[in-house]
Amino acid sequence: MIKFFRSIRQQLLSENKFSKYLLYAIGEIILVVIGILIALSINNWNEGRKLENDRLKLMRDLKKELLINKASLDNHLLGLQINNSQLNKVINFSAGTLELPIDSLRIYSSNLIYPIDLSILNSVQEEAISAGKFEILSDNLKHQLSILKDYSESRVKIDEKLKESILNKDTEVINLILNLSAFPDIPERFYVQQPTSMHPDFIKSDDELVSLIKSSKTYSTIFQIYYLSITDQIWIKYGLLNHTNETIELIEKELNEK
Repeated sequence: MIKFFRSIRQQLLSENKFSKYLLYAIGEIILVVIGILIALSINNWNEGRKLENDRLKLMRDLKKELLINKASLDNHLLGLQINNSQLNKVINFSAGTLELPIDSLRIYSSNLIYPIDLSILNSVQEEAISAGKFEILSDNLKHQLSILKDYSESRVKIDEKLKESILNKDTEVINLILNLSAFPDIPERFYVQQPTSMHPDFIKSDDELVSLIKSSKTYSTIFQIYYLSITDQIWIKYGLLNHTNETIELIEKELNEK
């Protein structure tokens, strides 16, 4: 092809047809420019398609991770609601506004602390941020994910406060847990050591248990734990879980638009 164009140029020059040669040269330049533009368009199209494929894959991966988090949040919230409901009954019993059978009182007071830790995954988002791929998402989705991350970090602070209130109060809460036998039942398959026995001084008769729970000091300690646990429940239900569901719905909407 190059030889063909060269022969035409040489023929025009040999025939002293300068005006035709000039028009031909301009036409050849235009063809070259058009060829370059077509090549750039194809390259941009390929890059755009690759970028779009990366974006769709990232959204699908985010959705999978969020669905796992949603299941964890649903299960954790259910257990937390049951635990807080029982704790509420113990507080009202302590205040004298509710009567409970002694067997129920022992069960409810033994669940002073909800024993399950909540685990939230965010590796997909963190990897996308570190790899610079977070920017390929839509502005709406980036905003929603940022809000969700803020709620997750705030919830961690609530959990840390609850644990701090248990461990850093001059063993007050620990002593109460011992006196109420408030230890969660651990399935035998999770044992790493033999179960420990309760010291006789911490084993309470029915009357001693009722007297302990009805004291204002016990009421105050249980109420502080209950307040933080309720705050956690509200934060999970109306914060983390709500925004997780909204983010999943937004991802599904953007995926269905393709």
